[in-house]
Amino acid sequence: MIRPKFNRFLLFLACIGAALYLGISALYGLRAEEPSAADNPSITKQQAADRAAQFVRERYDLHNPQTYVVYQSKKDRSGYLQKEHLLEAYLKGYGERYPIDYYQVSVKDTKTNRQFEVEINYTNAAVIGWRETQNPSDQAMISKQKADILAKQEIRQQGFDPDDFAPIDKRAAKDDSKHGTTLFYEKQSKPLGEAKLQVQVDFDDKNLTGFNVLFSLPASHQIWIDQQDHSASLMTWISMGFTLIMTIAAIVFAIIYRKHMKFNRGLLLTAIFLAIYITNNFNMYPAFRAMSGALNDDFATWAAIIFMNIVTLLLGISLYLALVAGNGLWNSIGQRKWPAWREFSFGTEVYNGMGRGYLLALFILGVQQVLFYTGEVNFDVWSVNDPSDSVLNMVEPHFFPLMAWVAAISEEATYRLLGIILFKKLFRSNFIAIVIPSVIWAASHTQYPIYPVYTRLIEVTIIGIILGYVFLKYGFITAIFAHACMDSILMGISLFYLGHVSDVLAGIFYILLPGLVGLLLAWLHGKRRGPLIPGEPPPRLEAL
Repeated sequence: MIRPKFNRFLLFLACIGAALYLGISALYGLRAEEPSAADNPSITKQQAADRAAQFVRERYDLHNPQTYVVYQSKKDRSGYLQKEHLLEAYLKGYGERYPIDYYQVSVKDTKTNRQFEVEINYTNAAVIGWRETQNPSDQAMISKQKADILAKQEIRQQGFDPDDFAPIDKRAAKDDSKHGTTLFYEKQSKPLGEAKLQVQVDFDDKNLTGFNVLFSLPASHQIWIDQQDHSASLMTWISMGFTLIMTIAAIVFAIIYRKHMKFNRGLLLTAIFLAIYITNNFNMYPAFRAMSGALNDDFATWAAIIFMNIVTLLLGISLYLALVAGNGLWNSIGQRKWPAWREFSFGTEVYNGMGRGYLLALFILGVQQVLFYTGEVNFDVWSVNDPSDSVLNMVEPHFFPLMAWVAAISEEATYRLLGIILFKKLFRSNFIAIVIPSVIWAASHTQYPIYPVYTRLIEVTIIGIILGYVFLKYGFITAIFAHACMDSILMGISLFYLGHVSDVLAGIFYILLPGLVGLLLAWLHGKRRGPLIPGEPPPRLEAL
């Protein structure tokens, strides 16, 4: 039987959230003066690989190139342009020729072992830069006079006026017989703010082996970025420290209240967490390869994946302890926040939690959209694309949205199921018990490339407070579904931008997945549950 008041309230919140989300999205669309830093890819990775291989074959007479492609972004350049409101000017002057986002192709000749990194425009397959990363032969230095002549010829060939470029001395240049010679030139006209276009030209003993366009950024900007990144790193470490303390507290309370603990609770959720997370670590092979800084270094890439899997196992242990101790502590004070499968009402609570989850997710997404827009308009908030967390750097992008369940299970268990009861025991206040874990949770999200970093702390804290009250009112299952629905919607929409029909269908599937999971669990439990306990009223379907 449906309870009208309950549904009206959640439907009201959902309608508010949807209206806010759509309204703010419309406002974003009207802000023509704030262009996007990059378009979506128009070519496939295979097309980028073929173009890079063709370029290296033709220019350096290599015959057996092997390729590997990752997505990259000029993050520092993008950040400066957005912070100083110069992005529109950049896109007009250089965006088509030297885009912020691009494909980076590692090209290795199996016969000579020469290796190149070639940057490919992922909207039109043009070569935008390249450099040789390994040449096994010993070489003498090219003369500076000959190198200067070849450099200016290449500058002209790339569409610039060589007379507008002056040589500059950069300490980063390597100039010895092993690495060859590197020269730098700076464009004298039309700077973008304090940023000037520079070119880096590399040589072996005879020929030009690399040409890359750079933009010099003012030292003040880099100092500001370093300060922001340091603050984000500090907040992340503080969050990790408090989370570790909460895990230790979970062990202590599990021992003290062991009569209330059910140590088989949480095993299945922990197993789901580990299975998805470890699979995702392998799925992120291209991202780890891009982050290693050496596209040809398989050892560094696999070392990073193994390390992440070890960290994931430790996180799984922490999650299990949070599930066991959190559930036991709530039971010890007579509050049932997480029903078990064997309970008659489990299926109904899953069904209700799923319905509530979608409605609450719409509300939270609307609130988040307002916070984002307010930050951009009033606090000059901006963000850059992060290749280490992009679906373009995954073996199978369609797997990525499953990580919504990793976040929902682990974060709701740690910061709601366990965190709230720990601080409730300490401070005897529901509000404080909700706020402190929310701040700890939010601090762990400041490493994302959103600046100023304090705005991310505020945004996620507000979302954490909402989820905290959701947990207290509706329980652990609803909190998980609300979190999973929110992330599934966002991650599912991210697949839409990949452009293919299969990507759109996959995105729709993931948006619907929490509903499918809720319906399946409710149906399975309905088929297997035991008889109604005498004196216990039958559960009521409240959410839908």
